[in-house]
Amino acid sequence: MKLLTYIWRNVRRNKLRSGLTILSMAFSLALMTILYGYLAMQTVADREGSKSGRLVVLNKQGFAGMLPIAHVQRIRKLDGVAAAIPYMWFGGNYKGRKMPFAQAGTDPKYAFDVFDEYKISEDQLAAFQKDRQGCVADKGLAEQMQWELGERIPLEGTYMPINLDLRLVGIFKAPGNTGSLWFNWNYLDEELKRNMPGFPGNAGMIYAKCKVSGEAAILSQEIDATFANSENATRTRTEGALILMFGEMLGDVKTYIRGISLAVVFALALVAGTTMAMSMRERTTEVAVLKAIGFSKLRVLSLVLGESTMIAILGGLLGIAGGLGALHLVSSIPAAAMLFTVPVVALAGAWLVGLVLVAATIGFVSGLVPAILAAQLSVVNGLRRVV
Repeated sequence: MKLLTYIWRNVRRNKLRSGLTILSMAFSLALMTILYGYLAMQTVADREGSKSGRLVVLNKQGFAGMLPIAHVQRIRKLDGVAAAIPYMWFGGNYKGRKMPFAQAGTDPKYAFDVFDEYKISEDQLAAFQKDRQGCVADKGLAEQMQWELGERIPLEGTYMPINLDLRLVGIFKAPGNTGSLWFNWNYLDEELKRNMPGFPGNAGMIYAKCKVSGEAAILSQEIDATFANSENATRTRTEGALILMFGEMLGDVKTYIRGISLAVVFALALVAGTTMAMSMRERTTEVAVLKAIGFSKLRVLSLVLGESTMIAILGGLLGIAGGLGALHLVSSIPAAAMLFTVPVVALAGAWLVGLVLVAATIGFVSGLVPAILAAQLSVVNGLRRVV
């Protein structure tokens, strides 16, 4: 206990130096927390998406291909399908803001059968199904945009040559902040055909709810086999796999993160090592006095290593907390909700312990050489030294 007290006093001795070292550790560990938190979020989203029993049907060519609206009806008729809906991405601007949130045209009648964990009142759902220009929004999105029921929401088309004039008729609650606004697919289709005569009804992508979530793989194969010989062949995957696909569009993120992390750890070790070397140089006489009054080499070694490790852990804990806070802020932004679909509280796991161990290891390694030199210091040479 006395040893820890002495170590803590040494940490506080030069407050400016210790504070700057802690902040450098905190900033770097915050960066690592954000990077590894993103990977953890993708893993959790994949696991939760697989549990949901939802499948996502895309054109075999990807997002660039079309899916006829007739595909939705054919998928609904399959034995293993409980419900299916079109999900046509609109991507419009709102009051001069470029695509500030997710927007999709869907089927109001079946949308909340497919996304059955999303909750909406019966009267609001009825209004959504009745009003062709009605829309519903995620509660988190509605609060951030300060929308009230009855609010007019104009969307200006970007890659689609149409504008939509929507009215908020419902607000739904989702397990996380989806940042989504849904409107009637038929309204979108009518506007497209009015401005683009002959435009075929495009479902965009199709969400299908499995009657038995454990049969998702079999049902995926059945759906793809159903349209294998059509002009618009499909490729079906789980909702979790779709989220991972969005992450893969950014490239080999895992390799980038590992490379960045190694560089960060190396730089931190050098910074912390320099700090401890300076600290020990200033306290050469003090170390000699401690040894003269009976401190063993092991005890001196423990003091120096304890100080460097404590500084690193304090910086690491501060950085991890800051990184998680940053992840929470980013995930609450509607435009980022498609990539950050899991609440930060659901990310607790071994990776956080691993980051604390990384911080502790940096502190131990950076203090090792100064600690050995201090432990081997001769009392006579230490007392002769003038700082």
